[in-house]
Amino acid sequence: MNLPAVRVLADASGVAEVAADQIIEVATAAVAARGVFHLCTTGGSTPAALYRALREPSRSARLPWGETQIWFGDDRFVPRADPLSNVAPLDAQLLSAGTDGALSPLASSAVHPWPTTAADAPTAVSAYLEELRGAGVPHTPNGFPIFDLVLIGIGGDGHCLSVFPGSPLALESAPVAAGVPAPTHIEPHVPRLSFSLGVLASARAVIALAPGAGKADALARIFASSTEVTDAPAKGALLPTATWLLDTASAANLPE
Repeated sequence: MNLPAVRVLADASGVAEVAADQIIEVATAAVAARGVFHLCTTGGSTPAALYRALREPSRSARLPWGETQIWFGDDRFVPRADPLSNVAPLDAQLLSAGTDGALSPLASSAVHPWPTTAADAPTAVSAYLEELRGAGVPHTPNGFPIFDLVLIGIGGDGHCLSVFPGSPLALESAPVAAGVPAPTHIEPHVPRLSFSLGVLASARAVIALAPGAGKADALARIFASSTEVTDAPAKGALLPTATWLLDTASAANLPE
C-alpha cells in the first residue's frame, strides 16, 4: 500500500502554517497548468487558523486569489449565516476585511457553498453537482469531481467529510454525494450534505489536518492495518496523493 506523507509539527499553529504554504504551492501549480485552482475545503473548527494564515500579507501576496474557486466537502443542512455552517469560518476569515483593514482578496462569487436553502437533501445534492459541472470542474468517468486539492479534518470518531463510521458513503459503491441523517453519537446533531470518500481518491492532492490530543486515539485506529475504512472512514485518505499534518499531541499514539 502506498502511504501518504506524514508531517508532525509542534502544535496546531504549525499545522495551519504548513497547510497554508502547501495550499499556495498547489494553487500556483494548478493555475500554471490549467488556469484555475479548485479547492475543496473543510468545516468545523479545523480551518479557521488556516484561513488566518492565508490572509497573512506574506502568504496572501503569493496565492492566486483571482483564479481560485472554493468548494466544500460537506456542510450542515443549516443556513449559511448559522454558526454551525461550514461556510461561516470562511466568511469570517477570507471574505471579510483583514485585521489590517485590507479588503478581501477573494471574490464572493468564487465561494460555492452547498445549497442549504433547498427543499430537501436530494434537491441540494443534485443542484451542487450541477453547479460543479457548470463551473467547468473536470470529472472522473464515474462522476466524481476532480479537485486540485481537498482539505479534510479528522473527527474524534475517525470520520472525515460527513462520512461517519458505518456510513454507506464509505463504501466503494457509494454515490458521489448524498444527504446524511443527523448523527446521534457526535455533535452537532443536525443533518448534513456530503461527498462520499471517492472524492478523495479523485483529487489531485489531499491534505488531512489533525492537530490536538483529542485526535490521538482516532489517528491510532486510522493508521492501524487491521482497521476497516467503514470503521474509521478517514482511512480513505491514506493515499499517495495525500499529506497528513499532525502535531506532537495528536501523533502521540502512532509508531515512530
